[in-house]
Amino acid sequence: MDIHKLITIDQPHNTFPQALYKILNTGHTWIEWNTDGSKIRYNDPGRLIRELQTLGFKAQDSASLSKNFNDYSFNRLSDARKSRYDPYKSTWTVFCHADFLRHDPDRANAIQRRRARRTRPYSKKSSPCSDDSIWD
Repeated sequence: MDIHKLITIDQPHNTFPQALYKILNTGHTWIEWNTDGSKIRYNDPGRLIRELQTLGFKAQDSASLSKNFNDYSFNRLSDARKSRYDPYKSTWTVFCHADFLRHDPDRANAIQRRRARRTRPYSKKSSPCSDDSIWD
């Protein structure tokens, strides 16, 4: 038996940005690009986790989802996690990355996972912005 097959048997065939790009381009209403294609937003993290699992990722909760966004250097522009429970899914979490653009999939394919973690000084983050100006 080939040892390489044992190691990679449960590994996803795509990187996180490639899988995210694939999910975005299937036309879901809970995850979408902004008008110029430079930002993404989603309002159902559970659904995003399930979609990633079908593509071979082992994401189990919002912490592992956040870890993937952080490992690939996405910037969080708003955070729905800190808002109250929203049964109507009207609160969106917005991310952007300089190389993750709707009309340029080759740049998304080139995004690499950060290898070393940076140490950051502790700072309390402000509450999520409910202003739609970050989305435009």
